This record gives sequence, C-alpha cells and structure tokens, in this order.
Amino acid sequence: MNISSLFGVIVGFAVMVAALHETKMDMSFFLNFHGIVIVGGGTLAAAAISFPLGKLFMLFQVFFLRLLGRNRIDYQGTIEQMLDLNKKLSLGLIGTQDAVSNLKNEFLKEAVTLVTDGVLSEREVRNVLEQRLTTIEHHYMHEANMFKAIGKYPPAFGLLATTLGMIALLQQIGKPGAEKLIGPAMSIGLVGTLYGIALANLVFLPIAEALAEKTEEEIALRKMIIEGAVLLKQRVNPVYMRESLNSYLLPRDRVRRKVA
Repeated sequence: MNISSLFGVIVGFAVMVAALHETKMDMSFFLNFHGIVIVGGGTLAAAAISFPLGKLFMLFQVFFLRLLGRNRIDYQGTIEQMLDLNKKLSLGLIGTQDAVSNLKNEFLKEAVTLVTDGVLSEREVRNVLEQRLTTIEHHYMHEANMFKAIGKYPPAFGLLATTLGMIALLQQIGKPGAEKLIGPAMSIGLVGTLYGIALANLVFLPIAEALAEKTEEEIALRKMIIEGAVLLKQRVNPVYMRESLNSYLLPRDRVRRKVA
C-alpha cells in the first residue's frame, strides 16, 4: 500500500469535512441533489466525449495500482540484481531461464532476456529497449494527462449549476416575499461551485500530478536498466558497472557494496 497517497486522500477528505463543519450549518445542506447531478453527470459526460469509455474505466485501475498499490521504485535493489547477473554471466553460470526467473521487474526481465539470448548486438539491444521505453513513457503520460484533462470539467459544471440556480432565483424577484429567498437560494446555487472546485483540486489534479511524478521515477529506473543491459552485454568489470549505474542516483542513494 502506498501510504503517502492514501494519507493524502484521507487528509483531503478530513479537511473538507472539517471546513463544512465549521460553517455551523446542517451538514445535509451540502448534499444538494441537483448540484451532484450537474457536476458529477456533466463531468462524466464530458469525459466520455473526450475519451473512449474503455480508457475511462481503465483510469480506476491506474489509480489503485499505480498510486495506492505497492510500487515503490527500488533503484538500489535493481543495481544489486544487475551486479549479481553480471558476475554470474562472466562466470558462465547462468542461462536465459535462470537469469529471468527471480526478477520481478518486467522491463528488467525483457532487458536481460535480450542480452542472454545472444542474438542482438549491443547497439540493437539499446535501440530495442529505448523504443520500448518511449512507448511506456507515452502510455504513462497519457494516463496522467487524462486525469489532468478531466480535472478541467468539474469547476465548469459547478459554475453551470450555480448559474442555473441564479437564473431560478432571478425569476422570483418582484414576487411577494422574494427578498426572503435571495440568501437561501444563492447559498444553494453556490454548492455546485463548491462541488466542482473540490472534485478538481482534491481528486483529479492531484492524481494527475502524482502520476506524472511516478512516471518520471519509473522512466529514470528504466533508463538505468537500459544502461545496465548494455553493460551486461559488454561483460564489463563489476566495479565499473556499479559506478556507472550509481551515476543515475544521488550520492546518498548509491550502492556502496564492494564487488569482488
């Protein structure tokens, strides 16, 4: 479980509840059916027009797997694995099946398979992996951009709900007792704007930023794996390999293990 993302979701919900509670009003007042329908339904409709329904359903999976799932980027562990593979390959103690059986990172598995198959040259291995990296980066950033695009819709539909409320209010002006309806009617109308702002800034936009950040980390890891695969192909000195891969990390994060 990604504790940081889960913590953010809980804190965001708690802040909203606390802010609404501080108004000293009945909490049920903020459950405005028309506002929920216009903001929620309008956002869903606009999203469905913008993107295929299959991709919209996929976003829920993306949220739970990439943000709330157990997916910490382990740079040091990856370097350790590649150093062990380099040592075994240099001694001729490892085959293709042995090389990939204990690897959990799918991209690392693909890279090691290309190296140990012995079919592709060093340049070909790099070209293939870099093309796959480009594909992955495009796919991941597309997911982040989808959340960012959808995040533009709730405030607009919140304003729409407020506008409709104001139109209904203005129709009553001039009738007996209309002055008593202005305050309550305006407050109800503004609930839609509240829904839109909260949905965009507590849900969609933070998720988009988190996905973009996660994508940058994963792309950095894959670039390191590509370099490691090329070094495996070259059968370089383990110390040189360790220091080359350490170059992708800050000094405090680098692997310090001595390689025999």
